[in-house]
Amino acid sequence: MAHSDAPVVSETVQLPRDPETNQVLLRVAETAPSYGPILDEATRQSVDDLVAERPVREALVDVGLQPSRSVLLSGPPGVGKTLTASHIASQMKQTLFVVDLAAVMSSYLGRTGRNLRAVMDFAAENECVLFIDEFDALAKRREDDSDVGELKRLVNVLLLELDRWPAGSFLIAATNHKELLDTAISRRFDVLLELSLPATCERKILISSLPAILSAAVSAETCGLVALATDEMSHSDIVRLCNAIARESIVREGHLSSFEEALVRFALGKLRDVAGEDPIIREQVAVAASVHLGLSNRKIANILGVSHPTISRAISAFQERKQQ
Repeated sequence: MAHSDAPVVSETVQLPRDPETNQVLLRVAETAPSYGPILDEATRQSVDDLVAERPVREALVDVGLQPSRSVLLSGPPGVGKTLTASHIASQMKQTLFVVDLAAVMSSYLGRTGRNLRAVMDFAAENECVLFIDEFDALAKRREDDSDVGELKRLVNVLLLELDRWPAGSFLIAATNHKELLDTAISRRFDVLLELSLPATCERKILISSLPAILSAAVSAETCGLVALATDEMSHSDIVRLCNAIARESIVREGHLSSFEEALVRFALGKLRDVAGEDPIIREQVAVAASVHLGLSNRKIANILGVSHPTISRAISAFQERKQQ
């Protein structure tokens, strides 16, 4: 769902184009879903602080403080860098322009730098949020001897543009490989944010917010179980996994009535080994297998490699807490 407060780009605004190919160098992106990205508490606070600066920019300048104008997002693929950029633009109530690297970059000497200047000039003159993904393609270390001189010149272009970037617009760059960036480029950004793989609590929030999960009224207990079973997975991998299981349920049966059962089966397979050793996880797995799969205590015990009484005690302990 797009954010309704985001401004609409005037049809009279002419987006920059490559003069030779006539390709548009920018595209207007939709703003973030209402729930925004799932971030750890510290990163979420940093993002909120950036947004909170926006309405008080003039007050900051009046006391000699430079408002934040840029942020560099880094982290592994699928952790929400693009969604975070969209969320920031949405909360700032600014149009989000995304750089089309395929259109900007050219094999002809000097053309990429010229296109990049055109993009940066446009964003500086039209108050907006500019997003450059795969930023390392433009800002690699200048001491990297494997790159041609053209890419080294791009870094110099970026340094100049970042130095003169106005407070009215906001620049967001994202990379999966921060170690490839020229150190002078990284220092030009006001804020550096490292996005990490989601922790268990963040995975549960993400899973609980998915449309298929909500449509099927999947229990909080099952969402928690799937969160445990998706350790070391990125946000996008988790979304893709849950959607694939939901899609399979609909294709097979025409509805989502077996969706929760399929989620539990997935989690059971993933957590079998750890549940045999961790009593807390063992209880969660045992209860889910009993309630949603209808497995007997003896069957669950065989799957997890523990004794039948151990499973009985785990389920009894859960039931006693539910009755309190």
